[in-house]
Amino acid sequence: MTMHTMRRRGLALLPLLAVATACTTGLPVAPKPTFVLVHGAFQDERAWSEVVPRLQAAGHKVVAVRLPGRAGDTTPLAQITLDSYRAQVAAAVSAEPAPVVLVGHSFGGITIANVAEAMPARIRALVFVGAYLPQAGAADQSMAKLAERDRWNGFTPQNFVVAKDYSTAGVLEQDVVMLFCGDCSAADQARTLRDFHQREPLKPAGTPVALTAERYGRVPKVYIQTLRDRAISPQMQQQMLERTPVARVVPIDSGHSPFLSQPAALAQALLEAAGG
Repeated sequence: MTMHTMRRRGLALLPLLAVATACTTGLPVAPKPTFVLVHGAFQDERAWSEVVPRLQAAGHKVVAVRLPGRAGDTTPLAQITLDSYRAQVAAAVSAEPAPVVLVGHSFGGITIANVAEAMPARIRALVFVGAYLPQAGAADQSMAKLAERDRWNGFTPQNFVVAKDYSTAGVLEQDVVMLFCGDCSAADQARTLRDFHQREPLKPAGTPVALTAERYGRVPKVYIQTLRDRAISPQMQQQMLERTPVARVVPIDSGHSPFLSQPAALAQALLEAAGG
């Protein structure tokens, strides 16, 4: 083998060596953000079960948080507050090494906003999925007050059932599917009745969240609109978007539970919000 041939082969190997070095060090490849998923009222982390594997298949770590007060939790209801929800989610965010994409569904929108106010530098983006989108600097930004402003949803004084001691609230069983999963398959409607028909601690829902433009306001936001929603109406979603502009709005032609009725479309929207 001549010196010229050896040199030529050596030059040909340089790109491969560079790739190998990059793969070894990992320096040129930015880590993909972790998704932290926060469920809404009356539900638990199982709501995300069809979305999680899709995000994982795209190379993301996924953490689905279970909030206090769910079925099986022995925490006394009087001790569960909006700050309890924030602490649970903040702990999940803090456990990750890089800024996360923090996703909230329904009441989860209040929770993720509260976490963003506490630790904005740790959050790459907030994604609201058919969720309450609270406004920075405004009073009465509780789930209860925002829900009262929604004149177009399917809730009534009859189907929103408050316990006599005001510790929890629930939904009349005959209206659960209509409110949360009218566009779902029969199997997912049955699952909604079985798994996502829980009592919700009432104190967090009635507590206003205090948000500032300097902290919560600086975190990039994406809103995934659920266009056939009976729990948080499309009209209410639009009103909230007019008060709190976001970087991107992604419509999904679904009811209140796109994680059941359209998990592939929801996963794709979340991946786009994370930058791929």
